[in-house]
Amino acid sequence: MALGLGGFRSGRLSGCSGERWSPGHPYRSSLDGTTCGELARACRKATGDGWLQPLGLAHALVETAHHALTVAADPTDRASVAQALAGTTLDTIAGTLDWTRGPTPDIALMPLVGGQWQHGPGGPRLAVVSNTALPDVPLTGELTPAW
Repeated sequence: MALGLGGFRSGRLSGCSGERWSPGHPYRSSLDGTTCGELARACRKATGDGWLQPLGLAHALVETAHHALTVAADPTDRASVAQALAGTTLDTIAGTLDWTRGPTPDIALMPLVGGQWQHGPGGPRLAVVSNTALPDVPLTGELTPAW
Protein backbone atom coordinates (compact mmCIF):
# COMPACT_ATOMS: atom_id res chain seq x y z
CA MET A 1 0.00 0.00 0.00
CA ALA A 2 1.26 3.49 -0.79
CA LEU A 3 0.54 6.19 1.77
CA GLY A 4 0.90 9.90 1.19
CA LEU A 5 2.17 11.69 4.31
CA GLY A 6 0.05 14.73 3.48
CA GLY A 7 -3.03 12.67 4.32
CA PHE A 8 -1.88 12.19 7.88
CA ARG A 9 -1.11 15.88 8.32
CA SER A 10 -4.43 17.04 6.90
CA GLY A 11 -6.55 14.36 8.58
CA ARG A 12 -7.52 12.91 5.20
CA LEU A 13 -6.98 9.31 4.27
CA SER A 14 -4.69 8.85 1.31
CA GLY A 15 -3.65 5.21 1.19
CA CYS A 16 -3.86 3.73 -2.30
CA SER A 17 -3.43 0.08 -3.23
CA GLY A 18 -4.14 -2.58 -5.76
CA GLU A 19 -7.45 -4.07 -4.71
CA ARG A 20 -7.78 -7.83 -5.23
CA TRP A 21 -11.31 -8.40 -3.90
CA SER A 22 -14.13 -6.45 -2.32
CA PRO A 23 -17.81 -6.92 -1.51
CA GLY A 24 -18.59 -4.87 -4.62
CA HIS A 25 -16.89 -7.23 -7.06
CA PRO A 26 -19.53 -8.82 -9.35
CA TYR A 27 -18.60 -12.47 -8.89
CA ARG A 28 -20.25 -15.54 -7.33
CA SER A 29 -18.95 -18.66 -5.64
CA SER A 30 -18.80 -21.73 -7.87
CA LEU A 31 -19.78 -23.77 -4.80
CA ASP A 32 -23.12 -22.24 -3.87
CA GLY A 33 -23.63 -18.99 -5.79
CA THR A 34 -22.78 -16.73 -2.84
CA THR A 35 -22.03 -13.17 -4.00
CA CYS A 36 -19.06 -11.12 -2.81
CA GLY A 37 -21.38 -8.89 -0.81
CA GLU A 38 -23.08 -11.86 0.84
CA LEU A 39 -19.70 -13.36 1.80
CA ALA A 40 -18.57 -10.06 3.36
CA ARG A 41 -21.83 -9.71 5.33
CA ALA A 42 -21.59 -13.33 6.53
CA CYS A 43 -18.03 -12.68 7.72
CA ARG A 44 -19.14 -9.61 9.68
CA LYS A 45 -22.08 -11.51 11.19
CA ALA A 46 -19.91 -14.50 12.20
CA THR A 47 -16.93 -12.56 13.54
CA GLY A 48 -18.17 -9.08 14.39
CA ASP A 49 -15.32 -7.73 12.26
CA GLY A 50 -15.32 -6.22 8.78
CA TRP A 51 -14.18 -7.99 5.64
CA LEU A 52 -10.57 -8.14 4.50
CA GLN A 53 -9.33 -8.57 0.93
CA PRO A 54 -7.92 -12.07 1.60
CA LEU A 55 -11.43 -13.32 2.42
CA GLY A 56 -12.47 -13.63 -1.23
CA LEU A 57 -9.09 -15.03 -2.26
CA ALA A 58 -9.16 -17.71 0.43
CA HIS A 59 -12.70 -18.66 -0.60
CA ALA A 60 -11.60 -18.87 -4.25
CA LEU A 61 -8.77 -21.24 -3.30
CA VAL A 62 -11.25 -23.50 -1.49
CA GLU A 63 -13.42 -23.42 -4.63
CA THR A 64 -10.38 -24.35 -6.74
CA ALA A 65 -9.40 -27.20 -4.42
CA HIS A 66 -12.97 -28.55 -4.47
CA HIS A 67 -13.01 -28.41 -8.26
CA ALA A 68 -9.61 -30.12 -8.64
CA LEU A 69 -10.53 -32.89 -6.21
CA THR A 70 -13.88 -33.38 -7.93
CA VAL A 71 -12.51 -33.67 -11.48
CA ALA A 72 -9.28 -35.53 -10.70
CA ALA A 73 -9.20 -39.09 -11.98
CA ASP A 74 -8.01 -40.17 -8.51
CA PRO A 75 -8.50 -37.52 -5.79
CA THR A 76 -6.21 -39.47 -3.45
CA ASP A 77 -3.27 -39.26 -5.89
CA ARG A 78 -1.23 -36.03 -5.81
CA ALA A 79 -0.21 -36.27 -9.46
CA SER A 80 -3.83 -36.75 -10.53
CA VAL A 81 -4.95 -33.72 -8.52
CA ALA A 82 -2.05 -31.64 -9.87
CA GLN A 83 -3.00 -32.61 -13.42
CA ALA A 84 -6.63 -31.64 -12.75
CA LEU A 85 -5.53 -28.27 -11.36
CA ALA A 86 -3.21 -27.63 -14.32
CA GLY A 87 -6.20 -27.93 -16.65
CA THR A 88 -8.55 -25.76 -14.58
CA THR A 89 -10.24 -22.53 -15.57
CA LEU A 90 -12.84 -21.71 -12.94
CA ASP A 91 -15.22 -18.81 -12.29
CA THR A 92 -14.89 -18.11 -8.56
CA ILE A 93 -15.97 -15.50 -6.04
CA ALA A 94 -12.67 -13.74 -6.85
CA GLY A 95 -13.22 -13.83 -10.62
CA THR A 96 -12.03 -16.27 -13.26
CA LEU A 97 -8.93 -18.20 -12.23
CA ASP A 98 -7.20 -19.72 -15.25
CA TRP A 99 -4.51 -22.14 -14.15
CA THR A 100 -3.73 -23.07 -17.80
CA ARG A 101 -2.28 -19.74 -19.00
CA GLY A 102 0.61 -19.02 -16.68
CA PRO A 103 2.99 -17.04 -16.83
CA THR A 104 4.40 -20.37 -15.66
CA PRO A 105 2.63 -23.69 -15.15
CA ASP A 106 0.12 -23.86 -12.30
CA ILE A 107 -0.07 -20.09 -11.79
CA ALA A 108 -3.34 -18.14 -12.12
CA LEU A 109 -3.03 -14.38 -12.49
CA MET A 110 -5.60 -11.97 -11.09
CA PRO A 111 -6.05 -8.49 -12.50
CA LEU A 112 -6.43 -5.75 -9.89
CA VAL A 113 -8.51 -2.61 -9.53
CA GLY A 114 -7.20 0.57 -7.95
CA GLY A 115 -8.40 1.30 -4.44
CA GLN A 116 -8.08 4.24 -2.07
CA TRP A 117 -8.95 4.42 1.60
CA GLN A 118 -11.51 7.18 2.06
CA HIS A 119 -13.76 8.43 4.85
CA GLY A 120 -17.21 6.85 4.77
CA PRO A 121 -20.31 7.20 6.93
CA GLY A 122 -19.30 4.19 9.04
CA GLY A 123 -15.59 5.00 9.14
CA PRO A 124 -12.81 4.32 6.63
CA ARG A 125 -13.79 2.45 3.49
CA LEU A 126 -11.78 1.09 0.59
CA ALA A 127 -13.21 2.74 -2.53
CA VAL A 128 -12.61 1.40 -6.04
CA VAL A 129 -11.18 4.39 -7.91
CA SER A 130 -9.86 2.66 -11.05
CA ASN A 131 -11.28 -0.35 -12.86
CA THR A 132 -9.29 -0.28 -16.10
CA ALA A 133 -8.19 -3.92 -15.77
CA LEU A 134 -11.63 -5.11 -14.58
CA PRO A 135 -14.36 -2.89 -16.05
CA ASP A 136 -17.09 -5.15 -14.59
CA VAL A 137 -16.10 -4.03 -11.08
CA PRO A 138 -18.06 -0.84 -10.33
CA LEU A 139 -16.28 2.35 -9.32
CA THR A 140 -17.26 3.38 -5.79
CA GLY A 141 -15.28 6.60 -5.47
CA GLU A 142 -12.99 9.07 -7.15
CA LEU A 143 -9.26 9.33 -6.52
CA THR A 144 -8.78 12.22 -4.11
CA PRO A 145 -5.50 14.02 -3.38
CA ALA A 146 -3.99 13.87 0.08
CA TRP A 147 -3.42 17.61 0.30
